[in-house]
Amino acid sequence: MNLIKSGIINIELEDVADVLLCKTQEEIAMSEIQIPKINSRQKGLQTQFYTTIPAKYSETGKRHQITGTSEDEVKKKFRKEARRTMTGQVDLEKHKDDTVAQVVEMFLEFAKGDIKKQTHSRYYRAYVNYVKDSTFGKIPARRVKKYHCDDFIRTLTNGTIVYSYVCQIKCIVSQAFDYACDREIMTWNFMRKVKVNEERCKERDEQELGVWEDEEINTLQLGSMKCWNRCRKYRNSPAIFILCGTGLRLGELLALKWSKVDLEHRTIKIERTQTEYTDYDTNAKIYEESTPKNKTSRRTIVINDFTYKWLLEQKRRTQQVGIESEYVIPAGSGRMVKESSLACTFRAFCKNMGVEYKPSHTCRRSYVTNCLDNGMKLALVSRNVGHKNKSTTLNTYYKCKNDVEDNLAIQNEIFKIYDFDFCEQRAEVMLA
Repeated sequence: MNLIKSGIINIELEDVADVLLCKTQEEIAMSEIQIPKINSRQKGLQTQFYTTIPAKYSETGKRHQITGTSEDEVKKKFRKEARRTMTGQVDLEKHKDDTVAQVVEMFLEFAKGDIKKQTHSRYYRAYVNYVKDSTFGKIPARRVKKYHCDDFIRTLTNGTIVYSYVCQIKCIVSQAFDYACDREIMTWNFMRKVKVNEERCKERDEQELGVWEDEEINTLQLGSMKCWNRCRKYRNSPAIFILCGTGLRLGELLALKWSKVDLEHRTIKIERTQTEYTDYDTNAKIYEESTPKNKTSRRTIVINDFTYKWLLEQKRRTQQVGIESEYVIPAGSGRMVKESSLACTFRAFCKNMGVEYKPSHTCRRSYVTNCLDNGMKLALVSRNVGHKNKSTTLNTYYKCKNDVEDNLAIQNEIFKIYDFDFCEQRAEVMLA
């Protein structure tokens, strides 16, 4: 380019632009990208031409109009923006005054197709709540220094947010700054050097991680059968017992189809899960099937006798009310039940049975606890519930049951080794 400018090579800059444009046209043609129909309208005394660039080819990740004084100008602008989007380039002049908030939002739009929708929804919620309208978010990205990043993290570590969430917000901003540095919008990512002071963060709320007691499960089983046989009530209440007998996450059970249940060979294949997220373009709650949480969540588990009976009971009830569905736990329409809807059913069912309501995850902890208490190997239990680490199974999900009598009997048996006859010793003292 310097040789061209100095005149050593006699090529006009417009020729270079045309070559680059041809290259762009070739790239677009290879990608089978078609320019939408170009329309025209009157703007005063002039005719304006315009078309709409799709979100996936837009620099902002949102549909918008491209205008020009001729069809060719519109085409050139379309191809130029599409090429930048496809190659990860940005118009530096256009983004030179972008704020931190704009950079983070641009990164989130870019990352939308690379991460799970529910993860993207969580990231976007963190951005809206803590970055978008903050003082830090209004700073021009090019002017950000380390002390700006330190001050921002310090505002988060004020005792109102738990440490893990502060780290997640920091990670989102840091990834956005890396994205901006790669595209030369910023020159350095100072957020990488910032440390989060865990002691200044809110202490994690100690949730009551209980399990279902044996008497509670037996009461619920009896109540489920009575309510259904007498008045066709609580059709999906068997879900509680299927969860307790398998250790499935609720989302995994709700996405489970009969095609993945082999009653003959007593196996269940877990390949899908229900996900819930907010679509911030429409501000709507979305429920849909997705891939499981991680690789270890894709697994095959065996169906024990307890689970087998309740699966058959669930199937019987679905057939009795005439619902045709591929799902094990169907809605009345035959479609997948929403997690929030089933939680309401569980709450009402427990209240009716006079049993304290416990969240669906209690069933998962109950499965782990029952298996470990009755001698199943930790590695096998961990694999059945789809955990990456055995420590998660043992430290987070195992909950010793409130069984005082058994606890006492076991300890008495253990400490028999220190058998000591107090009566005999007292008698010897008396004789002495």
